Amino acid sequence: MFDPKGTFQRFFNLPRRRSPSEARGSPPARPYGLCVIEGANMLAVCDRDGHRIVLMTYDGADAGDLLTAGDGLRYPCDVAVSPAEGQGQGKLVAVMESSRGLLGNVPHHAIKLFAI
Repeated sequence: MFDPKGTFQRFFNLPRRRSPSEARGSPPARPYGLCVIEGANMLAVCDRDGHRIVLMTYDGADAGDLLTAGDGLRYPCDVAVSPAEGQGQGKLVAVMESSRGLLGNVPHHAIKLFAI
């Protein structure tokens, strides 16, 4: 993170994945894209290989998962969160997903919209 003058302030890492089905020693989270959630002083960060969007505070504290594979995420690489609630629907979250289909897997590219 940098201050408004561009001076480096601090860095932090994503928390490890939290799925109970993961084996011990699972790989660390792989951050890929992020956005600032206005008014909430939070960051939404894509964990591409963990198939989730992680919420973090500005000081790097883990605030839980916003969306996960259970919500239908696959390889999220960018995220945007609407700044205001619209017509009683809550916030809208747009997620871009992309996978090149390595090791025989079929390539996957999608944009998904979630109302949370």
